[in-house]
Amino acid sequence: MTRVKGFTLVELMVTIAVAAILLAIAMPSLDNISASNALKSTTRDLVSTISTARSQSISTRTDIEVRPTGGGWADGWSIVYGDGAAEEDQNYAPRDGVTVTRSGSNGALEFLARGGMSGGAATFTVCHADLSQGRSVSVSFLGKVTTAVGTC
Repeated sequence: MTRVKGFTLVELMVTIAVAAILLAIAMPSLDNISASNALKSTTRDLVSTISTARSQSISTRTDIEVRPTGGGWADGWSIVYGDGAAEEDQNYAPRDGVTVTRSGSNGALEFLARGGMSGGAATFTVCHADLSQGRSVSVSFLGKVTTAVGTC
């Protein structure tokens, strides 16, 4: 009598059932990881934009703005270089589900050619709709950026 090698239908169905259960358990974790990555990525983009604007304003000795696009910071932001600058304006947008708000004012950050910011310090809150904790981004009068874990 010859033996046929392979899986029986019962073995295949049990394997698929176990895989489905493991996948159902893992999916909520993957959603949290995705939301956390979107929050971190948007925070890095904001910090990078502010730091770039500050360093460019000092090195080129021109005033440079970081301003909200559209209806506010939640819609994105732009680095706006002065007329005749070698750099082109750059636009950034938050990732899906992430909102950015500025405390106190909704206006632009203007980095002055002589150093510092006009209008003083600024604080941003970066939150994701699916997470209870967010990030707080603080910009000092001199343009130093610090981040911390915050609440949404």
